[in-house]
Amino acid sequence: MSYKKLLLIIFITGIGAALVYFLLQMERSAMEVEAGSRPVALPYKWIGNIAKSRIAEPSGIAYDSARRSLFVVDDSGSIYEVQLDGTVVRSRMLNELDIEGITVNPETGFLYVAVEGDETILELDPKTFAIQREFKIERDFEGEQILKKGGMGIEAIAFVPDATHPEGGTFWVGNQSFSLKKKDEPSVVCEVSVPLRSSTTRKTSATIIQAYRMNFIDISGLAYDAQGDVLVLISDMSNLLVELKREGTILGQYLLPGDEQEGVVLDGLGYMYIAQESGEIIKLADRRLR
Repeated sequence: MSYKKLLLIIFITGIGAALVYFLLQMERSAMEVEAGSRPVALPYKWIGNIAKSRIAEPSGIAYDSARRSLFVVDDSGSIYEVQLDGTVVRSRMLNELDIEGITVNPETGFLYVAVEGDETILELDPKTFAIQREFKIERDFEGEQILKKGGMGIEAIAFVPDATHPEGGTFWVGNQSFSLKKKDEPSVVCEVSVPLRSSTTRKTSATIIQAYRMNFIDISGLAYDAQGDVLVLISDMSNLLVELKREGTILGQYLLPGDEQEGVVLDGLGYMYIAQESGEIIKLADRRLR
């Protein structure tokens, strides 16, 4: 066989292999898109309602691994620390604020709550629940008002730690909307940069650095799944749990058990807790593949 024929065969074989790889990648991408848009039953084991005393209309829930406690907020502006057996150990009213979500910074232990309407993140001392700082989220992103003034407002919040980030990580917030029409208030998840380390000012601003429109309405809860490095969103009206990569790709959608789901959190030990507006805190053994 001549040298030129050998080169031609190698060239054709290489082109064929590249084409096969390209087609396989296209098929895989198509399968991921299809899987991300088709809800399936959430794989779980039902543990049950752990709440020993009813919390009126819970609106958010967080887990602190250092304290091994859950923190729950409600629509009246109260915050509760709850042991994992459901016992409320303490509570405090936060000036009748419309609190719709809560999260924990695992590095410092500080709590952060989302105030609907004001689009504000409040920093709380976990020992006293006293407000330390206030961060007002700027409503615009890339020339568009993402968080509409006078709209439904932010309904969910999660902190994603990042040792390489100058502020120690970023926040993600979910804006509630009941419409997917382009002209209406967007159902959107936003990444927000907050000057946790770079500022000591009691009141300052926070900036949206990413925003993704969702294909479902009524974002009611948000958590970070560190094991899968994905965001977990829930929708009360749609009874959905959605896995979202931080670059905006939906990995999967699951049908949620229960009703009136207003908050979700994972404890990193294989359990998921869902705060329901009825006052229950549902515990599930999480069986999703990671």
